[in-house]
Amino acid sequence: MHPADIQSALKKNGITQKEIAEKLRVSGMAVSRIIHRHGTSNRIMRAVAEAIGRDHRQVFPEYYLARPKRKTSKVADM
Repeated sequence: MHPADIQSALKKNGITQKEIAEKLRVSGMAVSRIIHRHGTSNRIMRAVAEAIGRDHRQVFPEYYLARPKRKTSKVADM
């Protein structure tokens, strides 16, 4: 979901980012950073998704549905 869609869904459900932050005991800026994809926090992402009544994989698919990163080391295993 786009950050504007998340914010709209929160507003529609009568929930503010500040309320989510207080519930999780984090700053409002931390919640905002997650919504705008400037950081990752499993706990905050799940709380945001729960607040708008969606599955966390729907709200943040780039994080939860991304393929695992492969090992990039060029050093041979000994």
